[in-house]
Amino acid sequence: MNTNETLEVLFLRLLEEAPNPRQQESLERIKKAADYLDSQRMRISPGSIERYCVDREWGGPKAQSIRNSKTLTHYVKSRSAGQRLEVSKKSEIKRPLITDETVRAYIQLIEDERDQAIASRRRIEKGLRSLPGISLDELLRAGFGETTAITDSTLAPFKIPKQAKEAICILFDEDALQSVGLQLYKDRIRQNVTLNVLLQKQHMVALRSLVGPVEDQTI
Repeated sequence: MNTNETLEVLFLRLLEEAPNPRQQESLERIKKAADYLDSQRMRISPGSIERYCVDREWGGPKAQSIRNSKTLTHYVKSRSAGQRLEVSKKSEIKRPLITDETVRAYIQLIEDERDQAIASRRRIEKGLRSLPGISLDELLRAGFGETTAITDSTLAPFKIPKQAKEAICILFDEDALQSVGLQLYKDRIRQNVTLNVLLQKQHMVALRSLVGPVEDQTI
């Protein structure tokens, strides 16, 4: 029986032995959280499980509730022990023994948050690298205040479809606007009767910049 099968058997046994429906629900939520954390290669701990549950507005179980329950603690420790996380050699440092349980739990919480931040950063970087036409290194340098030269080759080509250009040109055609009760007045499109403005001047300027000069345009 492999590790996953052993953990599944443990979960089903603890679920069956749970004294009440509330603990059963907590076990099910912890399992979902642990499955997610494991898939993201993030450390499984009471703190990381609590944050997962809070993000989904489940209301629990809290980290302290997990620590107070022998059953929940046993399952979380079993899931954590079954993980194979990459650990750098630099982090393999002997730590002093902390006898104060509160301080030890606080340090564990900080480490969990650090690991979660590192995992989130890696997911963001992976997503950005998959975007076409964007240099991640240039983007990161710009984000940290470094000036970068943006060339035409950096940007993906953008071309407005012919139908879109035709639609924009209609907005500058006074006869077409009059036929539907609108008028072009001082670079604004407004209703003939109520004079309510549909598009302001900045909108018209932006549209004109997309298609270039519009012939027979009256200002």
